[in-house]
Amino acid sequence: MEHNDLHYIKGILSNDSASLETVYRKFLPPLYGMLRHNGGSFEDAKDVFQEAIVVVFHHAARPGFQLTASFQSYLIGIGRFIWLRQLKKNARTEVTSDREDGFDLDADLEQLIFESEKQMLFREKFAHLGQDCQQLLQRFFDREPLSVIASDMGYTDDYVKKKNKVCKGKLMELIQNDARFGELTTPLFEPKKQRASHGG
Repeated sequence: MEHNDLHYIKGILSNDSASLETVYRKFLPPLYGMLRHNGGSFEDAKDVFQEAIVVVFHHAARPGFQLTASFQSYLIGIGRFIWLRQLKKNARTEVTSDREDGFDLDADLEQLIFESEKQMLFREKFAHLGQDCQQLLQRFFDREPLSVIASDMGYTDDYVKKKNKVCKGKLMELIQNDARFGELTTPLFEPKKQRASHGG
C-alpha cells in the first residue's frame, strides 16, 4: 500500500522549488542526526542529502515505483547507505541510528547509488580536462556527426578521431588514478555464495 508521504516524491519528480525547500528543511536535520552519530559533519550531511535526492529522483521515476515506507525512512535509508560507503573507504563500516526506521534498501536501489557515485566521479574528472577536450568529448557523447564536429572546431575528420582517442585516454587516466575508482569497481558487500546444485 502506498504511503501518504508520496507528495514529497511528486514534488521532487516535478522539480518544484517549494516542495524541494520543504523536503530540505524537514528532512536534512534527521539525516544530519544520523550522520552526526557516525562521525559526520553538517557539510557531510548536506553532500549526502544532495546525492540521496538525486537517487530518489531516478528511483521514483522508474515505472511501477511505490513508496511503502515513510519518506523520512526512505530518504534516511538511502543516506545511511551512501554514508556507509564513505565510511567503508575509511575502514569504518558500522553505521548506527537512533531508531529502527524499518527501511531496507533493495538491490535495485543499491545499484542506483553505486551508479550515482560513478557519475559523480566521472563529472568531477571530466571538469579537469581542458576546454577543447571537454567540448570534443561532449559532442561525441551527444552523438553529433564527426564531420559536423570537425567543421565547427576547424579540424580534419582524422584529427578529430585522433584527438577524441587522446581525450578519452586522459579522462580514463584521471578516473583510474583516483583512489575512489577501486571502490567503485568492487561491490560494497560480498555477494552471497550460490548453493551448489546437486543436479546431474
